[in-house]
Amino acid sequence: MDIKIGIIGGMGPKATNQFLDRLTELTDADNDQEHVRYILYNDPEIPNRIDAYFNNGESPVNSINRGIDFMEKNGIQTVGIPCNTVHIWFDQFHRGINVLNMIDLTVSAVLESGYKRPGILATTATIESGLYIRDLKKAGINTIIPEDEDSVMRAVQHVKLGSISEGKAVLLPVIKELENRGVDSLILACTEIPVILGSNDTGLPLIDSDRLLAERLIIAAGKKVKNRY
Repeated sequence: MDIKIGIIGGMGPKATNQFLDRLTELTDADNDQEHVRYILYNDPEIPNRIDAYFNNGESPVNSINRGIDFMEKNGIQTVGIPCNTVHIWFDQFHRGINVLNMIDLTVSAVLESGYKRPGILATTATIESGLYIRDLKKAGINTIIPEDEDSVMRAVQHVKLGSISEGKAVLLPVIKELENRGVDSLILACTEIPVILGSNDTGLPLIDSDRLLAERLIIAAGKKVKNRY
């Protein structure tokens, strides 16, 4: 089976759907045959990442590794996992095949962008673990965390429940707060966030981890990425 890439999804289901749409939208294709071939391993039963990090709940690592092993057994060469928070455990993932690190991809994009004061929209676990913030600080970049982080989490939960308009309504005041604090860009560091936030919702440049992972998978599949401009 000549399929090169795989996706481990389900964290959460709505965000995974958004990610798959991204793969299609970002592929430079003139017909069906020029689009990306992939295997989706969709497991919404992967243990809750927030509970695992804060409350010593069941770790998601075994579930993720089962997905990676499935991909390797089926000849997949490169895997993407569209969930920022689960990357807290990235060092525990199996390495028989290439597993892309969406945190590293996004940090690299921030550094290349030249922005020096990005705001970050992420789960509390992503923020508390130091993902993004630690590596950006080493590079001299001060990442601005929303004062109302609880509202970010409520917005994420709305997306998981399918309440898209409610999620946007909760998130937009957080964006305004970050704008007022002088951020020069926004890191979308949770895959639920792009479901409810787009370029029409703010004048700030968006550094979107979801999009960056999708673009890298398109390239890994041997396809072309649409020009952004």
